[in-house]
Order: sequence, then C-alpha cells, then structure tokens
Amino acid sequence: MEAQKQILRNQFGNAGWRCPEILSRMDAAPDFYFDTVSQILMNNWSKGRVTLAGDACDCPSLLSGQGSTLAIVGAYILAGELKEANGDYKTAFKQYQDIFKPFIDNKQKIAQNFSKSLVPKSRLGIWVRNTFTNLMALPFISKLFIRQFMDDKLRLKNY
Repeated sequence: MEAQKQILRNQFGNAGWRCPEILSRMDAAPDFYFDTVSQILMNNWSKGRVTLAGDACDCPSLLSGQGSTLAIVGAYILAGELKEANGDYKTAFKQYQDIFKPFIDNKQKIAQNFSKSLVPKSRLGIWVRNTFTNLMALPFISKLFIRQFMDDKLRLKNY
C-alpha cells in the first residue's frame, strides 16, 4: 500500500490545483483503494469443458457502468445455447461466443475511447469533459448520448 501511495505522490505531487491537499489526506484515509482500470481482451472464452462468463470475459471496463447488465445478458445467452445444444457444450460454447463476442468487442472499443475523455491531458480536454458532463443534465443531450452509446442493438433469442 505504501508503494501505491508513493506512486500517487510522485505522479501528482507537483500537479498543482488541490493535489497537495488531497495527497496530504491520503495517509489518514481508512479506506485507501488503488487499482488500475483495465480490460482483458481474449480471442477465445472457452477451453475444453470450461467457459468464461461475466467480467471474466466480457467486462468492457468499470468505466462503462454495464458490468452487471452484460453479465446477465451473457449468462442468458450461454444458458439458452446450452439448452439448444442438448448437452453438446462445444456447440453451445461456440454459439455463445459467436453471438456475444462481437457485441462485447464493440463495447470494449467504446470503453477504451471513452476512458480517454475522462482523464484529459490538456486544459482544453478538461474544459470539454466538464462542459459535456454539465450538458448531460439536459434531457435532450443525455437521451442522445444514451441512444448513441448505451442503447444496444443486440437482439436476444427467445430460448
């Protein structure tokens, strides 16, 4: 934990704004948490009689806010394909991946692009991010954003 705190001190110690104040309170925080925001990109979700589901194979990133929803959708597809394959897990796993993976690949690309906008590297980028965040309070803008990035075109089978 001390090494993680040192990383933050090294990275943000001279960053200005309120960083020194925030860093000075870090040691007193009873619930310090430090982790990376990452994705695991896989070509195949199964091997033999084992397949992955949920965040193990289809989490776009914690930045997407869709982990639970996608896990449920993936489980639904997997269960449906297992039912349709009548015990032939190889066929079921292949169908599950063929149906769901292209959709997830797209979600992961969107999350990668979106993550860059959350941590801009310039004053202009910060202004754009903050302005866009404020505009999300307008119903027209938020609906447009949801339709563009969150309204999925995946059509599920009725198993």
